[in-house]
Amino acid sequence: MNDYQIGEKEYQRAQDSRGDHEAEERERLLTDEKSATAASSTVDEGEQQHEQQHRHQLRRARLLLPLRLVLILAFILTASGLTFFLVNGSCRPSSASSSSSSASTPSFLKSFFGFYADTDNSSKSDGKLSALKHASLNKKTVVFGMGIGDITGPVVGINMMGYASMPQTNTGLHIRERSRAYIVGSLNSTAPSADEAATILSLAKRDEDDSVDPVDGDPERWIFVISDFCMGDTAVRRAVVDQLRNGYPGLYGERNFAWVGTHSHSGVGGYINALTPTITSGGIVEQSFNAIVDGTVRAIVRAHNDYEARRERLFKGGDSLSVSFGNTTLRDAHINRSKFSYALNPAEERAMYDSDLDDEFALLRFDEGSQAKGLLSWYAVHGTSLYENNTLTSGDNKGLAAVLYEMEEQPELMPGNNTFIAGFSQASVGDTSPNTLGAHCIDGSACDGQHSTCPTDRNVKTPFGSNVTVSTCMGRGPGFGDEIALAQSPTGSYDWKSNQIIAQKQVDAAHEVMRKPLEKLAKLEGAVNSVKLNVDMSQFAFTLRNGTAVQTCPAALGYGFAGGTTDGPGVADFQQGQNSSDPHNGLWDVVRFFFKQPSAEQVACQAPKRVLLDIGNQHRPYDWAPSVVETQILQVGQMFILVVPGEFTTMAGRRLKEAVRVAVRGAGLLGEGVEPIVVIAGPANTYSHYITTREEYTAQRYEGGSTLFGPNTLEAYLHIYSNVLVPALRPGAEKLEKGPLATINIGRAFKAGTRKSADTTPWGKSYGDVLEQPAEFYTMPKPGSPDPPTNVTATFVAASPANDLRLERTYLEIQRFDDSTMTWKTVRTDSHASTTMRWTSGSLGSSRMEFGWAVEGGTEVGRYRMVYWGDSKTPFTGSIHEFSGVTADFHLS
Repeated sequence: MNDYQIGEKEYQRAQDSRGDHEAEERERLLTDEKSATAASSTVDEGEQQHEQQHRHQLRRARLLLPLRLVLILAFILTASGLTFFLVNGSCRPSSASSSSSSASTPSFLKSFFGFYADTDNSSKSDGKLSALKHASLNKKTVVFGMGIGDITGPVVGINMMGYASMPQTNTGLHIRERSRAYIVGSLNSTAPSADEAATILSLAKRDEDDSVDPVDGDPERWIFVISDFCMGDTAVRRAVVDQLRNGYPGLYGERNFAWVGTHSHSGVGGYINALTPTITSGGIVEQSFNAIVDGTVRAIVRAHNDYEARRERLFKGGDSLSVSFGNTTLRDAHINRSKFSYALNPAEERAMYDSDLDDEFALLRFDEGSQAKGLLSWYAVHGTSLYENNTLTSGDNKGLAAVLYEMEEQPELMPGNNTFIAGFSQASVGDTSPNTLGAHCIDGSACDGQHSTCPTDRNVKTPFGSNVTVSTCMGRGPGFGDEIALAQSPTGSYDWKSNQIIAQKQVDAAHEVMRKPLEKLAKLEGAVNSVKLNVDMSQFAFTLRNGTAVQTCPAALGYGFAGGTTDGPGVADFQQGQNSSDPHNGLWDVVRFFFKQPSAEQVACQAPKRVLLDIGNQHRPYDWAPSVVETQILQVGQMFILVVPGEFTTMAGRRLKEAVRVAVRGAGLLGEGVEPIVVIAGPANTYSHYITTREEYTAQRYEGGSTLFGPNTLEAYLHIYSNVLVPALRPGAEKLEKGPLATINIGRAFKAGTRKSADTTPWGKSYGDVLEQPAEFYTMPKPGSPDPPTNVTATFVAASPANDLRLERTYLEIQRFDDSTMTWKTVRTDSHASTTMRWTSGSLGSSRMEFGWAVEGGTEVGRYRMVYWGDSKTPFTGSIHEFSGVTADFHLS
């Protein structure tokens, strides 16, 4: 039985209310997704209080030093050459014949082109997309399909992916993580018949050296998946592609599948292919890995069925289909957290823009007839609204934005059962932060701009001789200072409110675009295409436009990397903004002594980065960092989605988009007068940390210290995307060479398990018994009242949630009694943004589960109850048994 079939067993028990069409789709999914027949089916008081709160938020950071030093020593003792993964604030961790289209300072052109206006524009415009007229293209209908799937891994006992903070082990759930899949294709793209599928499988599944073909898949149809986790990566992507290749041979494969993460730093970890990012999670967590793969395949299957059904309706005279692009400017939902680095870019280049951020909120709208069926958006803001003190699994601001928008569209459906799909994807996220009030020290003063440090308490030197530290420099979100929200925050910090604010701003921006008349949007018609190239970035040689031959370097992390960011500070005396010419603390050299030293060639190649961890040359017990990355472009009409394997900073992203625009024009891919629409989507496919401009790299702040492949990294990507990928989109272009294929390390990786022991109950209690009942009566505040919202809580005798992930189901139901039918109706689940779930382990295997409901304004008055669904593990036999618990009734008035 494969992993997907195991996931199907959980899925089969789901309570699903999608209706007849969804029931048919589910039946197809559960029978055998590998069959060729399925492939063709239709398928976020005064200053003294603020200072006290800031100290509370940073207390954990001060405790991280001994924990991380212990981690370092543990890995030194247990594995030869193993490294530590110190840094928080962001997810850490053959040459071509033609010359590059960009030198270190490329040609910069204005941002307005014809009818299309990129809202990341010059200061002389408000940046709104206005009066777009449909460009004259060869008329070619674009078909689409959408689907959603639950990818929530173990919500307890697993280190969360993003901050690399050992204490941030999850203890419960805020909102479920989901994958949202979009399939876009031309009318000519058809699923193969059963006989054709069998032939394709037998002939094309493997090439002559028995490795998978990295360029298979129908070029006229592509899949874009946005998932509520930190980033897309190689191993989980390969696992999904293998299932798609078997289930839909010839249709979906390596070439036409793009996978992007919302970059939430509160998601489940343990799924990255390289060793370094999985150290804090203890390696690979198979339960997490499988949940991600299973749920994503499920989302794609639903999207495929939706696509085929919509295509069939169109052929039978159904409503017309349209895919349209629109955008707006969203300025106050992010800031640049590395302004010092950004200011090093050429003044003439910076003068082209009125912001040190890409403020464009870009959106695809999908319509059938006169009805919008879904949206997919791109906006650059880090998934760090929730600080590292949060231990409730969550999609952070983008995951929350998706839930909020989808609930507005289909309020009668439970989250996850919706057919209107709202995707909030990332863009040039590298130097962005959702903590829009900026970075401050405990006393409220601004942090040092170059190093993101604050004076130590009473200016006392640290044990390593410094009187400044990064550990007390912290970004503040827009909810900072809201004492009413703080009183009810599940994290005990202002970050909960900040997350809601940043999410809502993105929802509002999406509404702004979606409310525009269709004639004000750019209708996308014409070619649907995809190209993908695997590139070994450890020694990629190419030529700049000025004729200089250059190459990239094996992956390395610099000293600035260990300083962390203002979203998640580093520890000890590590600082941002330290390069090879700066004096530094001797501690850093002590730490580096325990690891393989970089060669003279590597030191020279990475300069001015001072190499702390030479991870690209560490391969025991398996690769510490990626070398092979996956580059990709998806095209629909005049729109080009640049799927990038890392976090591009604002200016790096601008340069890449411009280089591609120039290349598209030069390749003649669009009709005369038609300007390309270009967006960046990442981190996707392979996680290779950061990509800065050469100028930003010299600062060696966090982003530059995390630019793995050296100072020529951005130029290499400019070359690959503009000189290799864009020309391959031409009709009749030769198929790209497959390039190297990354080694999948999951089979030999360290494996971290979830809680293995059996469950027990306290003496005299049974699973599901209510330990703390809700109050009998609750009075909701009136709209606009300054009173805090009503919060309903209950506590149950519990079992570990890791016993059953309850994918596509729920641990919690909030039910309302319907007087007209004399029945209980489920109105909230653990997928709603207003509910929380926190699990606490007790003695001898016993545990408690606390549920919370922050009652939304406008909730219907009446009689309610909470229902807990759990699964216990029996001692000795290990068998799993479902149970439930129900509270006493409570009344809202």
